[in-house]
Amino acid sequence: MPNQNRGIPSTQDHLLVRAVRDHIVILRTGEMAAAIEVEGIDLTRLSDDAQKGLIAQYENFLLTLRFPYQLVVARKRQRLEEYLAYADAEAQKREQEGNKAYAQALHGWVNFMLDVVRQVNPQAPLYVMVLPYDPIPPEERLHGRPLLSTDRYQRGLDELKHRVDQAVRGLARIGLASRRLGDQELVAVLHRAYHPAIPDYRIPPTARLKSLIAQTESELTTLPGENPIE
Repeated sequence: MPNQNRGIPSTQDHLLVRAVRDHIVILRTGEMAAAIEVEGIDLTRLSDDAQKGLIAQYENFLLTLRFPYQLVVARKRQRLEEYLAYADAEAQKREQEGNKAYAQALHGWVNFMLDVVRQVNPQAPLYVMVLPYDPIPPEERLHGRPLLSTDRYQRGLDELKHRVDQAVRGLARIGLASRRLGDQELVAVLHRAYHPAIPDYRIPPTARLKSLIAQTESELTTLPGENPIE
């Protein structure tokens, strides 16, 4: 029987990621990007005037940015480890006090929540601001193969750090806490985008990255010490 898939590009041919390192994502085109996770605010708990004031401040913040950005709203796994550890400690405390029935009830609740987390994969909102930067001159892209040299890569790192710092400070001024995502967190966000149905905890970080990195020959030069995160 003939192979009906012959000539059909691999799924990885459509992936843009080349590597994740130094708290940035490097695309196959040579472009670079950093990402900031922003904590959300429940506007329904604010008065009408407070809502309008916060929205106006947010609009003004965006107008101060003199570089491109992308706002991504997604979902992430709800982390309950701290709460479950607290409940387990309380159960042990009650058992030491002789209240075994209460302790057994708490242990049962902990086991129930662990089973829910495994089966349901509870999700929480994720707000990410992506800050891209292209270190390769446009004329080079038009007239030749793009070259991501060491100098350009370092310039990109410096510029993205500056943009991240500016965005974090601006968000803090309007009461929105934020932080830059590290390598492992960037991999997790990318994995959620390409594999939304697979919980993070079921895939180790190395396997996540391998599922994102295109296996075709790159058109860019290899950076000194280049090694995608493991």
